[in-house]
Amino acid sequence: MGNKKQKIFNAVQFTFGSFGELSLNVTVLRGEKNRGSILYFHGGGFLYGQRQDLPSFYQDQLLAAGFNLYLFDYPLAPEVDLTDIYSCAKMAVQWFLTKGWQLSGAESKDYFLFGRSSGGYLATLLTAHLPHLEQKGLIRFYGYQELFQKEFIFPSAYYNQFPKVSPLDAQELIGNQPMSQGSLEKRFPLYLSARQYGNWQSYLGTREKLKALEINRASYKKFPPCFLAHCKNDPDVPFSCSTILANLVPLKETVWLDLQQHDFDRSQNHVANTCYNQLIDWLTTS
Repeated sequence: MGNKKQKIFNAVQFTFGSFGELSLNVTVLRGEKNRGSILYFHGGGFLYGQRQDLPSFYQDQLLAAGFNLYLFDYPLAPEVDLTDIYSCAKMAVQWFLTKGWQLSGAESKDYFLFGRSSGGYLATLLTAHLPHLEQKGLIRFYGYQELFQKEFIFPSAYYNQFPKVSPLDAQELIGNQPMSQGSLEKRFPLYLSARQYGNWQSYLGTREKLKALEINRASYKKFPPCFLAHCKNDPDVPFSCSTILANLVPLKETVWLDLQQHDFDRSQNHVANTCYNQLIDWLTTS
């Protein structure tokens, strides 16, 4: 695989929808073979991030294995509620099924949903609430399982090791209109403050709205095959989020890592390389 990481894959941008005056875009990269498409949703606690956050080395591995990549925007909270974020993610899948699948040269509408961190939660919601026969699997890297588990509703000991960002200072970071990209430098302090003070959910919407997104346990029995990766000592998203899902779905492959990291694949490294090789093996045999 030494020479494949040097290959340049052409990226094309399309607009798949809008939220008010905000255009929602997707970056489409065509794989070397037509083995299906991967619809990707980025991480960032729903408060920051951008659609092309998947490291290019791992993008290239998936493309070289023959899979098309669709990297989707979604509007960020708290300028937008999570219910609206989910509606935009549904729009992305529906756009792919009606039109977008043809834009990569795909021979079918078959797809996998892939999300990291908050994007993993979004992909899980879509799998549960928007089932399609064309979805062949769910790929979730260190994703949330439930928004109201204790680790998310109380101040985080891990994040309170860092300099405090007061709620008033955090409010200064909130924009006046929806946005789909928020840099780590500008927007991470908003997430840091939310976890330090245990008020992250308040940025995502009312409790009533968030509860409406919850997944019925019976739905998990109908999930397609799942590939789950998570560090056992993740300081941000509890490892239990992934073990709970693994115990609920009928078909899964798991990669549990003995690391104290969250996004272990944020840059190329041996552990992540092994994980993505295992993912590609799973994708090509699913």
